[in-house]
Amino acid sequence: MASISGARDESQLPPAEAALLELAGNDRRDALSLSDKESLTLRLYDQILEQALERALLEQDVEEASDDDDVEQQIAIAERELLEARATYSVRKKAVEAVLMTDPSLKAVHLKAVSPAERALLPLIHRRDVLALVHENLAAAHTEILEALSNAEVDNRQITEKNQRLVRTLLELTDQESSWKEEITDPKLRAQLQELEAGHKKSRARWETIKGIASAVVVASGVDWARDDALRELVLDESDD
Repeated sequence: MASISGARDESQLPPAEAALLELAGNDRRDALSLSDKESLTLRLYDQILEQALERALLEQDVEEASDDDDVEQQIAIAERELLEARATYSVRKKAVEAVLMTDPSLKAVHLKAVSPAERALLPLIHRRDVLALVHENLAAAHTEILEALSNAEVDNRQITEKNQRLVRTLLELTDQESSWKEEITDPKLRAQLQELEAGHKKSRARWETIKGIASAVVVASGVDWARDDALRELVLDESDD
């Protein structure tokens, strides 16, 4: 069921975005086969990084809080120092990784790779560039969709407010229409008014019946009523209640 739903959602995307999603899909070229020695080297490198982070945290100066110090303030200071230590470590880690990746990446791009591992980097670098381009375009499309959604919400709110004003106006007009009838106190006038309203309803119903019959006759006759203004008005006109 999930795959069917996903396929239906992707089918509703514009062709360009659907093509980008297809490019960003799983690719066997994304998997890099490493030897046991290379895998061990990467694991040891990760352990070194973890130990470096722990060392950086332990080397932070921690002031002993006295009885008069605010505990919450000390906690806030400790959290800030922790964030600063992690940020410093993260920047240093990224700088080291950038230096380590630069040389083999340049060799792979300029076809000067010597080892098999360096030669295997080229398709991965191409794949990385494609994914970066896909991410940039999808992020831009996502931003446009969010902007369109925001504009639609604003329009919907304005329409809702307008409808509320119209409903209030309609209620006021309805109250005014019924109020002047209630102001008539003469029984004879009220009876005459009711009689006139009943007669008007009967006349209108009779007229609607006659007009409906005439309209049906015109349509059934085969006459090209759409080209004649009077006949078209007779057939298509909808009377107001």
